[in-house]
Amino acid sequence: MELCRLESTSDSHRSISEPLCHPTQPHHLPTRFRDILPEPPVPVAADPPAARCIPCVILHVFDSFHSAFNVFGIARKYHHHPSYDPDSFLSPDELSDARSHMTADNRAETNPMPPPWPFQTMSVWRLMRWMLSSSKQKSEAEVSRLVSTVITADDFWLEDLRNFNAHMELKRFDMSEEDHQADHVFRKDGWTETSVSIEIPTRDCNPDGNGQTFNVPSFFYHKLTAAVEAAFSKCTSRFFHLTPFRCIWQSPVTGKEQWLYDELYTSDTWIKAHDKVQKQRCDDGCTLERIIAGLMFSSDAMHLTQFGHASAWPVYLFFGNQSKYMWA
Repeated sequence: MELCRLESTSDSHRSISEPLCHPTQPHHLPTRFRDILPEPPVPVAADPPAARCIPCVILHVFDSFHSAFNVFGIARKYHHHPSYDPDSFLSPDELSDARSHMTADNRAETNPMPPPWPFQTMSVWRLMRWMLSSSKQKSEAEVSRLVSTVITADDFWLEDLRNFNAHMELKRFDMSEEDHQADHVFRKDGWTETSVSIEIPTRDCNPDGNGQTFNVPSFFYHKLTAAVEAAFSKCTSRFFHLTPFRCIWQSPVTGKEQWLYDELYTSDTWIKAHDKVQKQRCDDGCTLERIIAGLMFSSDAMHLTQFGHASAWPVYLFFGNQSKYMWA
């Protein structure tokens, strides 16, 4: 029960209820006497919130490959299975120079037997004498290919080689590139001539620049993409390593394995770059093999004449995909 008082004013009459005691405190049952009523499950929203992202998992499959150890205890470990092994095209003569490099003239001094000994005919004797003399780059496979594809060909005539000069024929070959169109396959490896302006510092004070401008004429260049395309289009590209690998040596005593670094395509940097290229998404539907072309540049002075001091500084390009034992 609450007691109220009535106040009156001169302007109006109003009733104000004012409690004369403290309000009643709410009462709650103890926790042990309270029951938790069941609730239905939270309804699933028809559309997930925009801020909530569904995780995307990208699975990269590595078809690793480990070759067997050879007689020297060396094996290869690939992260990706190679499409082919370029070293399978090498012959024993290209892997070793163990065979005798004695020239035919030296053999003639040690052998009193007259030609065509030890061969059957003079034609074979002259061919083998040419092979074993002068340059050491003529392998057995190349000489056999010379006989099978050139000398014994049906359209080969000895009369066509009268007054033959290799230098003149190579010059004729170089001039033949001018007969093709600019977009022809034989012109993609051609050179472009232009002029370059460079600034050379002088002793004179020049507030407008770093020196005097000189024009360098007859500057030859060509695009790197054309050089890469030309290199991979030639027959020597069959020796290019398209898939990098780790070269592993196993000790015959302890059995422990050790990495060998002898080529660019066996380095960690090349392997990581190759893996990165394989992980890239391909949205254009291309099914060609994705590889890395390793470009190595060097430059050195070269004399342009046999007598005099005229020289140039050409920039040389080597491909790391090829073994150093071949391009060195």
